[in-house]
Amino acid sequence: MDPAGKREAILAAGEGVFAAKGYTGATMAEIAVAADVAVGTVYRLFPDKPSLLAALHARMEDRFVAAMRKGWNTKERYEDRFDPMLDALFDQAQAVLHLMPLYALTRDIVGAADYLPGNRMIEAIKQQYRAGVKAGAFADQPPAVAAAIAYGMVDGALRAWGQSPTPARKRTVLEALKTIMRRAFLRRGG
Repeated sequence: MDPAGKREAILAAGEGVFAAKGYTGATMAEIAVAADVAVGTVYRLFPDKPSLLAALHARMEDRFVAAMRKGWNTKERYEDRFDPMLDALFDQAQAVLHLMPLYALTRDIVGAADYLPGNRMIEAIKQQYRAGVKAGAFADQPPAVAAAIAYGMVDGALRAWGQSPTPARKRTVLEALKTIMRRAFLRRGG
């Protein structure tokens, strides 16, 4: 297996083991067995559990950012892009529903100078927000502030959505998020 294949195998195994056993229950040795690599290979690529969790969180965030961009890049007017963007994001969350506890766990445990959970999503939101302001659709707020607020809204909604016991409750969480984001960010009177 080439180095990229080993890294991918470790990440895939790490998702499964951490999701099943949690942070304290998972061991790097179990992840190595699940990835079919030597435990030394795991430690060479990820020196400790927090570094592996950071990589797993970054991978999850990359999935979410790609989904947001896919939904955002519609032909809709900027005012109408919240729904497709959030639908795509929550469709991605549904696709990795079994990993949502890992996402929350990692976000709460990992934080380092070189990787701060949420930064990839905040940067993507900031870019989208700047474009919406430029188009005259969004309130003229500092993009960094708007992105941090939007990320907080999305993060909180993802937590509530992930804990929702029924599809109807999940839809309620998503629809509430759409309404709140429109009220918070769309330009008034325009």
